[in-house]
Amino acid sequence: MVRISGPGRPGSISSAKKAGKKSAARAGSAGGETVQVADAASLREKAQVMLANLPEVRLDRIEEIRGSIERGEYEVSGKEVASRIVVNALAERPW
Repeated sequence: MVRISGPGRPGSISSAKKAGKKSAARAGSAGGETVQVADAASLREKAQVMLANLPEVRLDRIEEIRGSIERGEYEVSGKEVASRIVVNALAERPW
């Protein structure tokens, strides 16, 4: 993971990679930018935490809905779908 803070310039990441770790640290501090690189273990740990927090998948309900769609019996309100899309979008964005 790479996180950049401060005023960004196009190409600053690629030039920092080429310059090496010491040069990148100096360039980042001199230009008012910081670069953080997370290791694979940290990313793996974050992914495991995210997976543990996912809701349980109800396969029986999925199969029930799939069967209804295939038989042409599945009906849903357009207003309900639109309402849930808006509610989910608002919940995802921190205002």
